[in-house]
Amino acid sequence: MKHFVRALLITSLTLLSLVAWCGQLTVSPLSMTMAPTQNNATYKLKNGSSIEGFYQIQLFAWEQGDDGESRLLQQDDLIITPPVTLIPANGEQLVRVIQKDPQPSDIEKSYRLVISEVPDTESDQGANLKVLLRMSLPLFVGTPELSHTLSAFFQDGALRIRNTGTAHARLSDAYWQARNQNRKFVIKEGLVGYVLPGRELLIPMKTPPAEGSVAFFTASINGTPLTLLVEGSPR
Repeated sequence: MKHFVRALLITSLTLLSLVAWCGQLTVSPLSMTMAPTQNNATYKLKNGSSIEGFYQIQLFAWEQGDDGESRLLQQDDLIITPPVTLIPANGEQLVRVIQKDPQPSDIEKSYRLVISEVPDTESDQGANLKVLLRMSLPLFVGTPELSHTLSAFFQDGALRIRNTGTAHARLSDAYWQARNQNRKFVIKEGLVGYVLPGRELLIPMKTPPAEGSVAFFTASINGTPLTLLVEGSPR
């Protein structure tokens, strides 16, 4: 199971930019936030294919370790129903997320909904179920009052974004910025990753910026531009 979850995580992160698709399957919403006291919430799955599709639906706790790497873990806070479904051609399926013990919380909790398209047949390989396609969607449990608090520093050839707040931050379109703030050096366009509450996101630098060239990190954080002073930036 440990190896399965690790392989699942690698596949899930690879497909972050493709979360709207799983074959001809579309899912809405793409990102969900439930209130801590909310009993349940609903996803809509639509099979746009001309043939039926069989899907396995799972919910994992989503954590980031001290090494900055993400992990998907088994959890029992949330229940997904149905856990498997056969959606007819051009058909729809409502999937419900149920909180077992809804109660107030002063920090956001993070999960991932993983949808796998699998053959609707008995596998000759037994437990080694063949996965046709897989998608991963973030799910958070928290309130609008919770927020991220970010800082940036450069260490051991990697840019580290630290979140000391109580809610996640989604980073995209990241740049180094010159000291005079007139020049930008692309780190990564599009989705960079998430930094969860109380954790760090490590962004490896294949080509560190020239000494003395930068002092700031700028990115879109949950859709809003933000610039941070980089502590320990190359000098």
